[in-house]
Amino acid sequence: MAEENAHVTQSQVAAAAGVARATVSYVLRDDPKIPSATAARVRAAAERLGYRPNPRVAALMAHIRQARPVGRGERIAFVWVHTTRREAQQNPFLKNVFAGARDRANQIGFTLEEFWTNDPGMTDQRLEQIVRARGIVGVVLSPVTTAEPTITLGWDWRHFAPAVVGNVTWTPELHHAGHHHYLGMRMALLELAKLGCQRPAALIEQGTNERAKRAWEAAFLTHHPRPQEAPRFVRLVGPDGRGETAPWLRTSGADALIVSETALLDAPSLRTVRRQLALPATTLYWSADAPRDLGGIDQCYDRISAHAVDLVAAQLNANETGVPDLPRMMLFPGRWIAPQLAAKRARAGK
Repeated sequence: MAEENAHVTQSQVAAAAGVARATVSYVLRDDPKIPSATAARVRAAAERLGYRPNPRVAALMAHIRQARPVGRGERIAFVWVHTTRREAQQNPFLKNVFAGARDRANQIGFTLEEFWTNDPGMTDQRLEQIVRARGIVGVVLSPVTTAEPTITLGWDWRHFAPAVVGNVTWTPELHHAGHHHYLGMRMALLELAKLGCQRPAALIEQGTNERAKRAWEAAFLTHHPRPQEAPRFVRLVGPDGRGETAPWLRTSGADALIVSETALLDAPSLRTVRRQLALPATTLYWSADAPRDLGGIDQCYDRISAHAVDLVAAQLNANETGVPDLPRMMLFPGRWIAPQLAAKRARAGK
C-alpha cells in the first residue's frame, strides 16, 4: 500500500478534489491566492489518497524556476520606510544601500522601482494599493534611520514577497538581511589587539545598541582583551550624555577608542582628549567620508541590500508570499578597514 501511495500524482489529487491540477500545485505550495475552503478540500484529498511529493521532482522544478530568466522589466518595489525623498537622495549611507539593491536587481533581471511612505498625503493603505495596482509582488523595505524600536507597515502581506534591509524589529517579523553587530565589534577588538591595543574603550550609541539586541555591548564585554575590566571601558550614550564622555575617557586608562558611529567623536572636548592622549580611534560604522585617520568596520550595506533582493527573488521563484512562519535572518559581519587603508580609500573617493 505504501508503494502504491508513492505513485499518487497531483492530477489524481485534482480529480479527487474536483479542481484543476494547477490548483493542487498552488495549494501544496501554500499560495494565499487559493480560497481557504478549496485549499482544505485539496489537502483532504491528498491526505486521503496518501499523496507524497517527490523530492527529486521538487528540486528539479526549483532549479528550473531559478534558471528561467525573468522577463526584463519585471519590477521589485524598493519602499523607503519613514524616509523622505530628499534624505534618500542625499544621505551617503542610504544612497549606498539603494545602489547595491538596484545593481543586484538589474543583475538578476529585475527593475527596482522606488516608493516612499513619507510622501505628502500618503498612507500605508494607499501605498499598498499603488504597489498592487502596478502588479508588483516583490518588496524590499529600506533601513530605518529614525529611533523607532519597532516598525509596522499596515499592509496585507499575503500579496507580497517582502524582505527588510537592516536589523530593526518589524511587526509582523519578515525576512531580513543586515549587519552582524556582534561579529563586527569582535572583529574590531581583534584587529586592535593585533596593533597592540590591550585596553580599548568603547562609546556606543544607546538606541542603535538596543535595536541591535545589545550585540555591540555583549561582544565588547565578552571579547575585550581584559574581560574582567571590560565594564569600566564601555559607555552607552544617549542624545543627552555626550558631553560627559571626554572626562570619562581622560580617566579611563584606555589605549584606543571604539565608537559606534563617527558622529560620537564630535562630543564636546573629546577630540582634544584624544589628541592629548594620542588615542587611535575606530568606528563600527565606517564609510568613505570618514576622517582619513579613522579605520573601522565597513558594514558593506551595498552587499547587504543585494542579499535582501536575493531573499525577495527566492520567494518569487518559489511562489511564496505572506508573513513567513520562520523568518530568515541573514547577518554579515562586514570587513575591517585599517587606518592606513582608510586614508588611501578616502583620497581615492571609494
